Amino acid sequence: IITHGMHHSKHHKSNMKRIILGITVVMVAVLAAGCTHSSPKSIAKAYITALQKGDAEKAADCFYYEGTDEEQEQSRATMVSLCQKGIQGIEKHQGIKTYSIGDVEEEDDKAIVHGVVKYGDGTSDEDEKIATVKKDGKWYIDSKK
Repeated sequence: IITHGMHHSKHHKSNMKRIILGITVVMVAVLAAGCTHSSPKSIAKAYITALQKGDAEKAADCFYYEGTDEEQEQSRATMVSLCQKGIQGIEKHQGIKTYSIGDVEEEDDKAIVHGVVKYGDGTSDEDEKIATVKKDGKWYIDSKK
């Protein structure tokens, strides 16, 4: 915010700061819950879409992280770099051209989502298995699989 040459009261400045801070907090909260999904299929779609778009950050947001905030941050940072490696592998196949989500094997709070991924170079993964886990009523990609 440029206040040079403008005659604002101090009160107005602090109000703007508070609004900006509020917006930042909301954005961070949305990012932290960037991948809240109510079904194994929807989380699997979000995850594959993120990989398709080459968005390692968004792909990493699809996972559930346990532990303290610090531990979760470290786990997420590790997952971002793993997702980046995965995306590099996908790019060697000229990216994900199309994908389809098939059957879901659901058992208690875990589910395996079957899908078909077709790559730009004509190769495909005919039975992509995506392990998902339900935590606090929401579905995530299971990092333990």
